[in-house]
Amino acid sequence: MTRGLPREGSGGGAGRRKAVLILSVAVTAVVVTVALLTGWPFGDKRVEHVSGDGPLQSHTDTGTTSVYAPKNIPWAVTFGSYLLCSTSGDPITIDGIRYRTPVKPRSVSLKLRTVTPKMWRATVDAGQIGAALGAPPRFEQRKAPGDYQDARAGSRITQSCADQHKEGAGFTELLFVLDVGRQGGYIDTAWIDYHVNGDPYTLRLDWKMVACGSRVPRTLDGTVVCEGKQS
Repeated sequence: MTRGLPREGSGGGAGRRKAVLILSVAVTAVVVTVALLTGWPFGDKRVEHVSGDGPLQSHTDTGTTSVYAPKNIPWAVTFGSYLLCSTSGDPITIDGIRYRTPVKPRSVSLKLRTVTPKMWRATVDAGQIGAALGAPPRFEQRKAPGDYQDARAGSRITQSCADQHKEGAGFTELLFVLDVGRQGGYIDTAWIDYHVNGDPYTLRLDWKMVACGSRVPRTLDGTVVCEGKQS
């Protein structure tokens, strides 16, 4: 069972048209920072911002997704809904993606899923991924057509936010794929380092991605997030 009530960011008309199951609560633990990808040469010159305050925008930016552990462990879970677009329409180049793991999963991998207008028109399953058991391109309880590529230094976001708002325009979605052991795992913050027109920025995402397990608290800030099992 995956619980849900999202607080979404300011972008992504595609996300408003297709429902996802997600849970909105607060998470406070801070333990580990992990850097992924490589190749950002700008150091401390980066301007950090939240969605809506810089060139790169994410449809989802603040809230929590909580997923119960299934019977078979280890297991995989994919967290998405990060529909990325350029507020100016200028192409954006990703330099790196960092994330913090208060409870560390076995591993984390990052994917970019592109859904074209043709895919969008063909099936309701082409909607964004809130949380799904399994790893792309195959999930246990849903289909999610799209072109899946590794998110890496040099990956580009070319869709403008104005275009993304149009009905059936398609989208590019950032996915966090967690390989989870008995202790569970969660990410409480992620940062996308990028540049556009030679200027370096960082988009901070304060959405919490929780995969329940023995090390993940039953409650976070007084809100129950991990009590139960997959139905």
